[in-house]
Amino acid sequence: MPSPVRIYAGTQEGLFVWRSKNGSWEKVSVAFENGTIDSVDGLKAQPNVVFLGVTQDGLYRTDDAGKSWHRAFEGNVRAVTVDPINEEVVYVGAEPVHLYRSEDCGKSWEELTGVQELPPEVKKNWRFPRPPTQGHVRHVFVQPDDSNRLLVCLEHGGIIQSFDRGKTWEDVSGGIDYLDIHHIGNAPGRNNLYFVATARGFFKASDPGKGWQRAENGFTRDYFHDFVFLPGSPGAMLVATADKSPGYWDRPERAQGALFRSRNLAESWERVGVGQWLPTNMKQMVWALTQHPDDPSIVYAGLGAVSRGRSADANQYGAGDILVSTDQGDTWERLPFDLPADRVLYAASEG
Repeated sequence: MPSPVRIYAGTQEGLFVWRSKNGSWEKVSVAFENGTIDSVDGLKAQPNVVFLGVTQDGLYRTDDAGKSWHRAFEGNVRAVTVDPINEEVVYVGAEPVHLYRSEDCGKSWEELTGVQELPPEVKKNWRFPRPPTQGHVRHVFVQPDDSNRLLVCLEHGGIIQSFDRGKTWEDVSGGIDYLDIHHIGNAPGRNNLYFVATARGFFKASDPGKGWQRAENGFTRDYFHDFVFLPGSPGAMLVATADKSPGYWDRPERAQGALFRSRNLAESWERVGVGQWLPTNMKQMVWALTQHPDDPSIVYAGLGAVSRGRSADANQYGAGDILVSTDQGDTWERLPFDLPADRVLYAASEG
């Protein structure tokens, strides 16, 4: 049996926290019921410490595993990442595009002003198709073995990269024609193979500074969001996808969400998990993927019928669901949670 875990599910109607207990689940708390939760990350060494980004409100921190929260940063927070090497270091991305860092686990902050020094031809792409038409930081990636290297996804706006902990930056969006960027990461243990999920393509690069190439062999979807790397022989990648961007999801078939897997580092893909909880014509989107903190072979998926910042016909198409898989995505089980459409997901050890 896996070790006890606490699940943080961020929705458009607040944060829902559960913990596993004696083979069942217990709801711990509901917070920020009028808030849209857009980002979450926490400390592995101190699992009771979790950071939560509430859109247009700020970054909040809990020290008691979700029972209480206090604001650690004010602003329109859209991304939060804890440095995997030094967990005293926390990054916050905002809307409009600005990036901040704390060296003392959220007590004080400095802006990484080098982001604003990028040339006008780069910054002109930092815009969003809906009012107030300002782009934002979607994901901050800290190289797992080198905290000096940062890659930041902008929605919309492209990818920017730093090799000196954010003092200087360069745009590394070459090869991506539609700069709506969602998630970035590197193959485990390899600094010469990176992947990025975007609104109109899935890409790979040996060196992001030299350009990206499409890696979509086998996909029957063209919208990409979270992805994770799973251990095994062979290991696997799981990617959350949909058919076209959210602007199309007012159609009767909605998002047409699906999960795809690769066992050869994106050389080819196959659809997985089709069944009761991931039907062939799924109206929900799989927005979030996260792994068990003590057993990365266990992956959780957060689903929701969400379109352009609002829940889409939740009564008809289902609200939010949290699924779990232990077999690299072949089969999925629904956790007994009732919640609105899920947006972000985080799993922490029971401290």
